[in-house]
Amino acid sequence: MSAAALPLAEAAASSVAPATAAAPSASASSSSSDIPYTVPLPGGMPKDHTTHTESTTTIFLPKAGAFLNPVQHYNRDMSVAVIRAWNELRKEELEEKWRIKLEKRGGKPKPKKKKGKGPKTQQAESGSGGAAEADAEAAADEALAAETDVPVTTEPESKPEEDALNGSGVEASAENPEQPVAGPSKERTFRAPSINILEALAATGLRSIRYAKEIPNVKYVFANDLSPSACEAMKRNVEFNGVGEVPPGLPSSASKTVAEAVNTGAPLASTSTDEAVPIAIDGAETEKPKGAESVLDTTSSNAGSKSASDKAKKGTDGEAEVHEEPKDAVGRRPGCKGRVKINEGDACAFMYSHRSAVGPTQRVDVVDLDPYGTAAPFIDAALGCIADGGLLAITCTDLAVLAGQQYPEKCYSNYGGTNVHAEYTHEAALRLVMHSLATCAARYGRYITPLLSFSIDFYVRLFIRVDTRPEQVKRLASQTGVVFTCNYCQSPVIQPFGKIIEKETAKGARMTAFKTVAGPTATNGSHCDECGSTMHLGGPLWIGPLQDPAFAKRVIADVTAQEKEYKTCSRMLGMLTLAAQELPDPFFFTANRVAKSVHAPSMPMNKVLSALLNAGYKVSRSHALAGAVKTNAPRSFIYDILREDIKTNPVRLDKIPEGSPARVLLAKPMTHTIDFTPHPDVALERTGKETFYQLNPLPNWGPAPRAKSIQVTITTTTPEGKRKIEEVEVDADGVVENADGELTLKDGVAHAEGEKVEVVKRVKRDPEQVGGEEEEGMNV
Repeated sequence: MSAAALPLAEAAASSVAPATAAAPSASASSSSSDIPYTVPLPGGMPKDHTTHTESTTTIFLPKAGAFLNPVQHYNRDMSVAVIRAWNELRKEELEEKWRIKLEKRGGKPKPKKKKGKGPKTQQAESGSGGAAEADAEAAADEALAAETDVPVTTEPESKPEEDALNGSGVEASAENPEQPVAGPSKERTFRAPSINILEALAATGLRSIRYAKEIPNVKYVFANDLSPSACEAMKRNVEFNGVGEVPPGLPSSASKTVAEAVNTGAPLASTSTDEAVPIAIDGAETEKPKGAESVLDTTSSNAGSKSASDKAKKGTDGEAEVHEEPKDAVGRRPGCKGRVKINEGDACAFMYSHRSAVGPTQRVDVVDLDPYGTAAPFIDAALGCIADGGLLAITCTDLAVLAGQQYPEKCYSNYGGTNVHAEYTHEAALRLVMHSLATCAARYGRYITPLLSFSIDFYVRLFIRVDTRPEQVKRLASQTGVVFTCNYCQSPVIQPFGKIIEKETAKGARMTAFKTVAGPTATNGSHCDECGSTMHLGGPLWIGPLQDPAFAKRVIADVTAQEKEYKTCSRMLGMLTLAAQELPDPFFFTANRVAKSVHAPSMPMNKVLSALLNAGYKVSRSHALAGAVKTNAPRSFIYDILREDIKTNPVRLDKIPEGSPARVLLAKPMTHTIDFTPHPDVALERTGKETFYQLNPLPNWGPAPRAKSIQVTITTTTPEGKRKIEEVEVDADGVVENADGELTLKDGVAHAEGEKVEVVKRVKRDPEQVGGEEEEGMNV
């Protein structure tokens, strides 16, 4: 959508009840039109449905058979905040590149290269005619935008007799032609391109609708799902929230025409016999049907909203838009004009179709993967359809595989590494997923940068940046390794796969060499250096940083400035604060687990932290576990802290069997000096509104059950005696299965009136044919 067309869509979206729309029934008025930030639907709320509201988005859900876990509200709030912060970072980076290009060319874009010397080229070179000059300037702008991937807007260049442009925006004096005098400045202004978001497993569309309403600078949110019933639900919910491809309330005869004009900037042909009214699209006047005038020219009814004409003027002037208005009639946050496009199909096939560099199937800027279970089947397709500098938000809920004691074979087949059985198993789960993402991206010369990584409730959620940087891919071996974990004291020993040697040559040049490392790093073979117990191998996994502290602080700033927009603000700030402080060193320990290894009482946290800080080591919390401490100190120092504490708080050796690993730990001589003097930097207590570690939000909380719907074939007989077989999706609650496996439909399950149901059979599919999406159903 062009810059000038954006106000058109905004004005159209703000009209929610045009005269041409079908009037809702009385029941509909009470069930849908009274809900804030929604568009009244003809017929009102569907039968046997209820509503669910989150932020300014309200969706319809079937009373039976829908998957909606309210605990995931936090997940969606965090995703909105992270994408908003990433979008601002992207704008800053693109503007910086744009300004550098502009400065190198003295404030002017690089001229478009001439191909041949035809009449048109010669005319442009001679500079004769205002139209030729404008075309040349526009071509130069397009060339600069193509080089920097940034669209630019400019003021028209002044005529020679009005402004003799000399590179600084001044004109020459009549008395002294060589001496310029002050003149009007024609400054080029940057405008960031809009972004597209793809949600591969959208289900009811709640997340996609929120993205369209709450993230600025979004053009389209592509919402995909394999289930036909889920796509029908999405269409209804998108229409109900006024964020569909066509602005809400348009006459049916004009909807397609207006949508094409808004999206492409093409002239808007009249589809009505009524008198046509001029309308500006991309700065040119065209016509729209008179019947659509009330929709296209109506601004938001909210107090304080700016008119569409004011916004259109800003767009054509090329100035940066300033959004200070409150939410519009459908609940959009300022600057948010996104539209939701729905696609029914396989998630991987849909993402693979968006791998082009240009065109309607070009790469998208953000991909969100939130499956029920593992995201492994979708990773390759997702990484391939993200534009350079884009964002991948990915969720995995299979923590029984990633962070459990069982299923190492399943973990390896899904993520390319085995799980780790220790108190830091949830951090290891994050590192296993990150390893899978990094190695998959590296096959295509792409490099990932972790921005935020969280182990939350019953799932892991990662936000990573994706760039095509083959030189950085070479560093992957040094950021990947295996971990040896002690079976008793859980001491980890990390073995990286590679190392980087950087040195300066005699001529002052920097040289980087990539080498393999000697191994194993465990000095005692297969036994723990601390207690002598057996070591178990885990991984390969990512051993680089999981968090970007600067980015975490950027998200904190956005959340703090928009506290009222996030219902889970307290928990978001707590998790983000921990992420901003978290050390990059792999894994953590808890004082309780260390003391338990020698049957000693737990040491006070302040005492442990002071000992570490007094020795010059760094400390931080871990978001993954309450009471956890991350540090760059070796495990030998941590156990020396324990041995020093036991001197004043002795343990009963008669309770410890001979030959026990605990006796080995206690008998080992100290190699460090421990100082328990209180350190002034020990301040890990909560200082504000943030919630560091969430208590169970609901009774019996956790992963919600899958959607209860099944595919069946129904054989019916028409009144004329003809047999008809059709495949449909029905709620599981609407089907009864007897002991012989025969199915019958309950009363009320839809089928043609007058037809007699003879046979109902369950459709059996090969899970491999649907790429794992059969698990999705109506997952939100």
